[in-house]
Amino acid sequence: MRLFLTYVLPFHWMMVFALLAGLAGSGDSGMQTALLTLGASAPGFDAGSPTGNLLSTVFATGFGFVAALFLWSLVTAAVGDAEFPGPIDEVSGLAFAGGIAAMSALVLFGAFRPIDGLFQAAAFQVAALGASYVAVHAQRRAASLHTIVEGDDLRAAARLMAAGAAHSSMLSRLSGRNEDRDGAY
Repeated sequence: MRLFLTYVLPFHWMMVFALLAGLAGSGDSGMQTALLTLGASAPGFDAGSPTGNLLSTVFATGFGFVAALFLWSLVTAAVGDAEFPGPIDEVSGLAFAGGIAAMSALVLFGAFRPIDGLFQAAAFQVAALGASYVAVHAQRRAASLHTIVEGDDLRAAARLMAAGAAHSSMLSRLSGRNEDRDGAY
């Protein structure tokens, strides 16, 4: 089973964060350009000041670090094994967490500066990062289950299916979808 999302999504996010890093570090109005690329506008951002240049440098470095994490995730997926969970999942989780942390830092920065539309733009990016992580994780899990069943290792397949059933049961209990009229389980 091909793991296209495991390769395509880290590549996409690597390019997004590399573009943001390049834009944020591209001179006096770099941070303004990066914010405009995200869909926010910063009319009160003091681009030429030492504080503005420092913030641009900090965000360019942070976005570049996240791009490097996604590159690491891509390389790990390309040379990794098919074991689930494995090192690919750990590195992928680290990269997506880094992306969410970078967007959260941007929102925190926006709390101190007048930036129009930053919260919506960052919330959209965080939601997209979360959906991408879930898609990559689900595809790897499905491929792992497919490999186990094809390998005719019934004990491992039964264990994986039982873990999936327990997970689904826990989620339905937490969401309250399987309650009776009395509220008892």
